[in-house]
Order: sequence, then C-alpha cells, then structure tokens
Amino acid sequence: MTLVRRGSARKKHEARLAWLKPNVGLYPDVPGIHDDVTPAGRVALDRLCARMHALDLFGTSAPTTQRETARRLLSELRGEHIGGGW
Repeated sequence: MTLVRRGSARKKHEARLAWLKPNVGLYPDVPGIHDDVTPAGRVALDRLCARMHALDLFGTSAPTTQRETARRLLSELRGEHIGGGW
C-alpha cells in the first residue's frame, strides 16, 4: 500500500517536488534518506530546509519532520528506493 496524499498535503508535496526537481543538482552534499548525516551534511541539509521554509514549502511541522521530508524528496528525485509501504 502506498501513501496517498489528499487536499493541502498533496498540493504542498507537489509544490516541493516542482521546486526541487530543477534544483536537485544544487544540493549534492545533502544526505539522502539512507545516508548517514555527517556534520557537513547537516549544514547542507539545514541550508536546504531554510531555503524551502523561506519559500513556504513547509507548513508548521517540526524541524525534524522538515529535514526528513527534504531527505526523502531528494532520495526520490535521485532515483533511490524510499519505500512507501505500510
């Protein structure tokens, strides 16, 4: 079973993907969902999340949730398997 987003969650997800697709190459140092987060990776991830937050691509979710969301989206766009089943 795959995750089905509806309503505003779907629109927000689509907006994140639309922004990240052409910009994924700008964030090569951001760790994907399966990578360990090094200090340098944390800085790159925080920069990405700050940029996405400034563009209002995140709602009011906690910073840890925002970081996981960014890592999952980057992994997905890089062609990595991210799961999705229950």
